[in-house]
Order: sequence, then structure tokens, then C-alpha cells
Amino acid sequence: MSDGDHPAIDQDRLSLPEVRLDDLLDEVRSRLTEISTIQERIRTLLEAVVSIGEGLELDPLLLRITETATSLVNARYGALGVIGPDGEMSRFIPVGLRPDEISRIDHWPRGEGLLGLLIKEPEPLRLADVSSHPESAGFPKGHPAMRTFLGVPIRIRDRVFGNLYMTDKRDGGQFTGDDELLLRALATAAGTAIENAQLFAQTQSRETWLDASGQITTRLLSGAPPEEVLRLVARRARLMAHADIAVIAMPGEEAGTLTVRVWDAPEEEDDSPAGAALGRRNASLAAGVRGATLTCAPDTLLGRVYLGGRAVRTDISEHCDPDIEFLAKLGLGPILVLPFGPPEGARGVLLLARAAGQEEFQSGWMGMLGSFADQAAVALELAEARLDSERLSVLEDRDRIARDLHDTVIQRLYATAITLMGTVRRIDDGASAHRVENAVTDLDDTIRQIRSTIFALQSSGEDSSWLRSRVLDLVNTATEPLGFAPRLLTQGPVDTTVDETTGEHLVAVLRELLSNVTRHAHATSVDVEVTVADGLVVLRVADDGIGLPEGTHRSGLRNIASRAEELGGSTEIDSTPGSGTVVRWSVPARTAG
Repeated sequence: MSDGDHPAIDQDRLSLPEVRLDDLLDEVRSRLTEISTIQERIRTLLEAVVSIGEGLELDPLLLRITETATSLVNARYGALGVIGPDGEMSRFIPVGLRPDEISRIDHWPRGEGLLGLLIKEPEPLRLADVSSHPESAGFPKGHPAMRTFLGVPIRIRDRVFGNLYMTDKRDGGQFTGDDELLLRALATAAGTAIENAQLFAQTQSRETWLDASGQITTRLLSGAPPEEVLRLVARRARLMAHADIAVIAMPGEEAGTLTVRVWDAPEEEDDSPAGAALGRRNASLAAGVRGATLTCAPDTLLGRVYLGGRAVRTDISEHCDPDIEFLAKLGLGPILVLPFGPPEGARGVLLLARAAGQEEFQSGWMGMLGSFADQAAVALELAEARLDSERLSVLEDRDRIARDLHDTVIQRLYATAITLMGTVRRIDDGASAHRVENAVTDLDDTIRQIRSTIFALQSSGEDSSWLRSRVLDLVNTATEPLGFAPRLLTQGPVDTTVDETTGEHLVAVLRELLSNVTRHAHATSVDVEVTVADGLVVLRVADDGIGLPEGTHRSGLRNIASRAEELGGSTEIDSTPGSGTVVRWSVPARTAG
């Protein structure tokens, strides 16, 4: 070998290490790129975890989780399906679909096929082609076609809350094991964030419940009318449950029925889902529904709740009870019916409803709302018992005053009158004797007025159907137009002897006479007497006005006379111009037959 051959040999020796070094450098660059990509994805995952950890409102959080998951694995479409208490999909939150694509879809997935498989078997599922899987059930009509698939469950402790569904990577490739690992990590963080949001919502609900219960108890114990408190209960229950309608129905006059006592719906400016539509019709609709009679037979929805004492959560479309058809006509869907009061002694039902298409009421709220309804019903019962006690105390005071007037005042006045009558015979002066006789007459008149007051005190004063109360109301009503209070005297068992027909005529006659005095008499005093004795009721109205001019013919007086004739009685009118008018209307206390 010559010296000239040495450079070639050296060149061959140098080329082999150079090739190996290039490969090593390429591999290092590839590994560095891979490490950089992994770091980028880990950083993206950490940012995603931080992102979903912000905020405690559940609905925005679920949407943010879905959007973050879709971006994290570079998917074209993503969705989050929430599993309801019955094991079915209760909510479906999609991401990546345009509004026009959404409008073409016949219905959202209902948890069938692959989505149902993930609900039944909550384990990660990664597919290269959705249609090739034996559980695939196809897509709803109008749904965009999708090929690759990645599904991961979201767990809250040992319970599956829902599933994340990712389809079609943007680069056209398939979902990888790294995508699955990232999505599982995100789902773990999402479960914690969702649990925190649920706990926050429960805390807020409990605070709202405690505040509402405190307000209701305070209003009741401060003496607020029960109807006002019922309206407050309905309003607070509707707001607590995020409902569009709240109805409280309580037992009606007929057995087996409930009467709508309170109806609460959003005002026109409310922002609730059905607020705009319901607010415009609220006033007229509430007037028509309030007081309506609803059937609560055992086979009806209201009957099962009222008689069974157990809450029912359902949809109005699943029931055809005629009594609650008005809810369907309003466009309402999910309903929650709770017993108003303890199960063993419900005082009625509390019905909450949302617009059709809205989320059904959460089962976790049933206990809270049930406790709220129970407490409100108990507080209402205690308040009514307190009102009854106060009313009884007032009646006892009235009865005591009536006894004192009868046993003390009347007896003393009567004794004084007897003494004066015995003294009259010993007075020789005629003028003095006449004055004493007038005093005795005044005492007798005073005794009659006190007896009339005793009758009024011994009545409850609250039953407007009693004749004595109706007469008193008429006389009190005439005080303002007359400018002074008429004097009223009632004698005898007015409320127990005069029947309903005769009482109606007497009230009409008294109303006409007081109206005539107000319009024509120019009187400064009016005396009204109602006397029951010997089977007759006599109404006497006397005034000190201008009297009836000669030749006066008034239709009101003719009506009064015709009423007396109809009942077999009579009418006497004594009037002197400038000296007032006395009308005496006398009829049998009870009509014949």
C-alpha cells in the first residue's frame, strides 16, 4: 500500500461516526420536540384545571368544562351529558355546533347507544370509528356525522355525575392514549369543581330557606293576615326553586276538593324563562285561577300528594287531570307538588312549575322545599291559633262588659227610676212632677239603649249575616253622608226571631229610608229603632228634617209600602212640613210557609 492511499482510508473512517452523530442529533431534536409538546399539553391541562376551578355557578361551570375539554384534546365537537337520579341523561350540553346545525337536529341524544353504554359502564371509551362499534345506535335526524370518539366519565367521589363526549379531532387524526389521559385528568378536576359548585348552591339555598322561614315566622307572629303570608310563602318558594309558577291550594268547602288560595307568577319585567310570556297574562289569569276548585281524589296527582303526604316530581305532559290542564295551556312542563304541612296532617298542597323544555326540579331540593313548606304551614297554624285566642279574649271581654251593664248599670238605673216614680206622687207642684216624669222617661229610654248595646256586645260582631250586624253596618255607613251619627236602638231577639227573607226586606227598607233622609230631609238627627215582639218586627225611622211637602209622590216610599204588603205587614208615615218625618214599617218576623 502506498502513501497515497492513506487519505481515502481516513475519509472512510470519519464518515461512519458522522452519520451516527446526525441520527443521534435528529433523535435528540425529536425527543426535545416531544418533551416540548408534552410540556405544552401539561401546561394547557394546568390552565384548564385552573379555569374550571374559577367560579361557583353550576351552569356556567358545566359549559366551561365542556369548552375546555374540547380545546384540550383538539376535538371539533364536544358535549357533557349529566346523568339524572333515574340513571337517564337529564341534560346535554354541546360545544362546536353552529346555531343552524343545532336547529336541524331533531332532538338531543337521550342516552342510547354508545352514550348509554358509558352511562351503564362508566369507563373511558376510545374509538377510531363510531359506526363500527356494536352498541352504536346512529345519530338523531339532522345531527352532523361524526367518526372518531373519546368518552370519559366525570365522578364525584364514588358517584358518576356525567360523561364527557369528544368527537372528530381537528387534524383529522384519531384520539390517542395521551388524549385519553389528559381528558381523564381534566374529568377528575371537573368532578371536584362540580362538587364545590353543588355545595355552594346548597349553602345558598339553605341560607335562602332560613331567611324565607324567618321572614314568614316574623310576619305571622307580628299579626299579618294569613292570606298575605300565604302570598309570601308562594313567592319565596317560587324564587328558591327557580320556578315560573307557584300555587297554594287548601281544602275547599266541598269534601274531596282543594281551593286555590294563592297564585304567584313572575312580573312582566322578570327574567325567568317564562317571565315575558307569563308576566303579560299574570293579572287576568291569576284572577281567574285564584279561588278555583280542584279535585283531590286519591287517583289524581293532587290527591296523591295531599292524601299520601309525599312529594311528586314529574312533567305536566304525563298527567291528564282536568283540574291542572290550565298549567299545560300556559306552556308549562316540569312540576313539583309538595304537601303543605306535615305528611300526617297536610293543610293543602304547594305546586311549583317551570316552562316546558326547562330542566326538571332537582331531587335534592325536594327535602329543602318540603321542610320549608312544613315549617310555613306549622307557623300559619300557630298564627291562626293565636288569632283565635285573641278573638276569644275579645269575646270574653265583650261578654263581661255586657254582664256588668246588665247586672250593675241597668239594675241601678231601674232602681233609680222606680224611686223617682214613687216620689212623683208626693210632689204637689205639677211642673216639678212633670220634670221628674220626664227624667223617668229618659231613664227608661237609656235602659233600652243599654240593652241594645248588650245585644250587640253579645254577638261576635264578625258574622255579617246576622241582622243586627247588618243594620249596624247600614247605620254606620250613613254617618258620613249625613254628617252625624244616627241613634240606633234594637230591642228583642232580632237575630234569632227574624227569618232571612224578612231580614232582607228590612235591610232594603232601612237602606232606602236612610238614603231619603240623606238626600231630602236636611235633618240634624235621626233615630233608628228595630223592635221584635209578639211575632212582629217593627222598623221605625224618625228624623227632624223638613218633612214631606204636600203632594209628594216618591217611588222609594211606594217600594217600601209594597214590601210591607208582600210580607203581610203595613207602613205608616207621619210627616209635618218643617217638623220631620216618622216612618213605621211593621211586618211578621217570619214569612208564611
